[in-house]
Amino acid sequence: MYFKTENYTNDMEILASPKNLVTFTATVLASNVTTADEHGRKYVPAGSFIDSTGVVVKASGDTFAGTPIGVLYKTVDVTDGDMPCSIIVEGYLREDRVLDGYSTAAKTAVKAKIPNIKFR
Repeated sequence: MYFKTENYTNDMEILASPKNLVTFTATVLASNVTTADEHGRKYVPAGSFIDSTGVVVKASGDTFAGTPIGVLYKTVDVTDGDMPCSIIVEGYLREDRVLDGYSTAAKTAVKAKIPNIKFR
């Protein structure tokens, strides 16, 4: 008999409340996602900031390289190319999960860029 252990990860819940949640359909671009997991799959995790063209916006120090329009609602696999996704543009999100690891200045900068998203 053969047994195989497989570890799975789930999306972390980023919503503080599902009320007043507004999402729009968009496309996440795979072009700037370079980090792959141990199986060679490339993922954009839930809670990532996305700009109007579908590029993942990352903080570099205390600023952001682009202008985010929203937050990715669920993790997207972009191994095989650009993928459709859902972007949160208005609602209440958990600050401890979405902004974890960001400096105070970066948190202030992103909150100013996406004012319709409230962090709790």
